[in-house]
Amino acid sequence: MKKVFYSAVISYFFLFNCLACTPPVANVSEAIDPSISPSNPSLVQAIKTENNWLGLFNLGDTTIKVKPDKDVLPEKPTQAPDLSKIQKEPGKFRLVSVGGSLSAGFRDGGLYREGQLTAFPNLIAGQLKVDFVQPLFSEAEGNGTGYKVLNSSEPFVSFKMVTNNLGVTANGNETVYSPFKGSTSIDQFAFPEISRGLRYFRSSELVLDGSYKYLNRVVTPEITTKFKSPWEWIESQEGDLFIFELGLSDLVRYLSLAGGGGISSLDAGYVTTSSEFLLMRSVSKKAKGVMLNVPNVAEFPYFKQITIEKIAKLGVKIFVQTSSHSEHFRPFDPSIDRLLPTATVEKLFKGELTGNVYLKDTDVLSKADGDDEVITITPNSYNQNEVTRIAKELNWPIVDLNSIYKRIQGGGYVTDDGVAVNAAWPRGGNFFSADGVYPTALGQAVIANEVIKSINAHYGTQIPLLQTRFFVTK
Repeated sequence: MKKVFYSAVISYFFLFNCLACTPPVANVSEAIDPSISPSNPSLVQAIKTENNWLGLFNLGDTTIKVKPDKDVLPEKPTQAPDLSKIQKEPGKFRLVSVGGSLSAGFRDGGLYREGQLTAFPNLIAGQLKVDFVQPLFSEAEGNGTGYKVLNSSEPFVSFKMVTNNLGVTANGNETVYSPFKGSTSIDQFAFPEISRGLRYFRSSELVLDGSYKYLNRVVTPEITTKFKSPWEWIESQEGDLFIFELGLSDLVRYLSLAGGGGISSLDAGYVTTSSEFLLMRSVSKKAKGVMLNVPNVAEFPYFKQITIEKIAKLGVKIFVQTSSHSEHFRPFDPSIDRLLPTATVEKLFKGELTGNVYLKDTDVLSKADGDDEVITITPNSYNQNEVTRIAKELNWPIVDLNSIYKRIQGGGYVTDDGVAVNAAWPRGGNFFSADGVYPTALGQAVIANEVIKSINAHYGTQIPLLQTRFFVTK
């Protein structure tokens, strides 16, 4: 009897311990999250091959859950502001945004739902308490084009790409972004990386970089049949307040895609042409407006990450192509030359290029005599000759992004609710996102508040500012 009793006791403890060692059912289910949808490896590779932002300095992939919208945006003001001074008729109000990557909410090297929701035009719409239709990626495809998270900062900044829940599919030899399936009418006409403003629905020159993919998400055959260009499409829009942010994407594009060689062909009047001015003039006759000028892109941390000290540690002799079509090279001069983060420079820092290294004009930003690309990329001429001139003629306020960015990068910017804005990158800062070019959610909130301040000062409105503290951890 005792033997049976002891056997029962031993069996009980053995069973109890085994149960204790077994993970609870909840933990097992958490390991396989049904909300995470992985992407085909061949699709991910195709994205990296096509996409300069996601392909360069990439050291692998990762998965991140899509945040629910409620965790991304703050609550709207309890009371709607008085918009009568910028409203055409009582009872309805439409905000229209026209711009590039910054306005679209591009950040961390990609366009995804969280970035779209925290884009400054959408944040402003929230403070106005008005509807604002954006071509959002769906929640199921909330990671959009894919984006990147910081992996390492030495010897150069490297990343991992978020590859789950993407709004990207393969289509023959190229990838396409999922079409927007929401409203047939949108208020957000901001498309990342579109070259030459918005002159083409799809141009042969755009096939090389695929920037038209963002536009194709919302453009239907009916639109391309009715309008010759995106500008005509936008000009047909009725609204009460238009926000224009133009030029930044073009300058970033020249630095990130074309390098110094592309910058050499840029001129001050390139970004805003007569057709775009005519569009703004047409809009000014039927609506209020506000314009944002362009900060100095060449001073963004992504383009300044390769320091003289890092180059010296390579132990190589670098020679630079004297011009984009020249067969002649000169020694790299750190007093006038800056290496850009290109595919060739990535190979250089990986140790794949040794001894005498010959770099193309596109790998270097140079202040060489006769080919001063730094002056060409500086936005002062564009801001004065284009933005200021147009805004003055149309009696629109200007948001001086150039000065705002200088204050932020100089370390002297504190928001109205007491948040110190830090431009450090890739670690320690809160203004620049992982790509070192476009702002975080906090950065977008800062810009939104600056736009609101300009609108209030010029039109006499009292639109409440965002509480930027909400975005500090976003």
